[in-house]
Amino acid sequence: MIYMSHVPSNISIIAKLGVVSSQFYKFLRLCSSEDFFVSLMVSLIVPLKNKGYPLNILCKRTRGLLNK
Repeated sequence: MIYMSHVPSNISIIAKLGVVSSQFYKFLRLCSSEDFFVSLMVSLIVPLKNKGYPLNILCKRTRGLLNK
């Protein structure tokens, strides 16, 4: 289970986006297929977007992780 804070909560945006980073590395370790990895990342980003997280920040964070 992944806990995702709501955007207006008092937690800093850096801590909120830590979910993206930690799940990115978890999915990277567990997935043997690139397609499965992409589908898991999309299944993570969509609920965050629905909770009100800015899509441009989510994409920027994911792009930064991919560039590493």
